Amino acid sequence: MDKLIVYCDSMYAAKEGATPVHSFEETYPLIVSGAIRHRFFHGYSSYGFNDNFMALMLEPMTGKWMSAIVIPDDIMRYPYAACSQQAIVMMDLLHRKGYSTRKVAFVNGAKNGHFSFEAYYKSGWHFFDPNLEPDMDLLASRNIPPIQELATDKQFLLAAYRHMPQEQVLRIFKKYVYGKPNTFPAPRAIIYQKVTKFLSYTTWVFFLLAFLLVRRKYLKLSYQTNVRNNRFYFPGFKRKRSPSYYPDATA
Repeated sequence: MDKLIVYCDSMYAAKEGATPVHSFEETYPLIVSGAIRHRFFHGYSSYGFNDNFMALMLEPMTGKWMSAIVIPDDIMRYPYAACSQQAIVMMDLLHRKGYSTRKVAFVNGAKNGHFSFEAYYKSGWHFFDPNLEPDMDLLASRNIPPIQELATDKQFLLAAYRHMPQEQVLRIFKKYVYGKPNTFPAPRAIIYQKVTKFLSYTTWVFFLLAFLLVRRKYLKLSYQTNVRNNRFYFPGFKRKRSPSYYPDATA
């Protein structure tokens, strides 16, 4: 995330140096949106055995979606990001810059579900969708309208998403819900992933401690007189001479 912030800051500085017209509030989200569009391929990034094997092992019980990465810094380590992951990264970056954000979830069935967000500046909410990549120049001509305005103007909506089939656009934007402002959009998933990631990197410590405790107990028992393990008793034997050593002795 830090590298992405540095890149966006440099792009803003270059843009303002060339044409110092727009305010930071208006310009910076557009720069971040463009950077994220070019940063990721479309598709989910999930944890693997090397970075969070605990989440991978628990996936049959928790479901594969719990392994889909939601920690922003971890998402940035992968080339792929789904709609929710791209929105999480952009929301986190803007939040660090002082913007208020809220998620916008489109709930129209599994095949038509979608995830995006809005950012608050200039006394209003503005809709951003880095994954489906609407025409930002067209949206900017209306000062990046909120989803409520965009969804009700079907002609403008279809024009902004003209690279997609019209039927698909209308199905996706049919119904949506807002998240609470300035709250992480996947609170349970990020706690789960932080815990499993911690355990993935520290489980070996617990095994090492258990081994040391067992070894200490074993060594303590092995040094006790006439004891060879913790379950069986082996009596001691004294060395004696065989009767054959006394050839003149009779019974």
